[in-house]
Amino acid sequence: MRKLAILIPALAAVMLLSAAPARSDEGGTYGTAGEGIKKDECLLVAMNCVNNVDSVQQRIDRLQKEIAKGTDVYTRDELRILNDKLDEANRTYFELLNDRPTMDR
Repeated sequence: MRKLAILIPALAAVMLLSAAPARSDEGGTYGTAGEGIKKDECLLVAMNCVNNVDSVQQRIDRLQKEIAKGTDVYTRDELRILNDKLDEANRTYFELLNDRPTMDR
């Protein structure tokens, strides 16, 4: 009975450790092995955004680059979300341009 009490937790630990490397690949990497095409989860769903602060222009550039990856990386729904966010960023950019004070001399 004592051997069984040691064997079961040890077997569970081995199973968990062997499953960890298989799950570590789930991070938005798509394409064939070695390509390294990744989703920008920060842009898509605000995940993994540690110290990620962009200007409006930088955000527009990043969104355009991600959208250009197309269906090789993103699903159609994800591309629609990115396009919506690009439209919103463009609106913000143009609002900021129009609200800029003019210099009267």
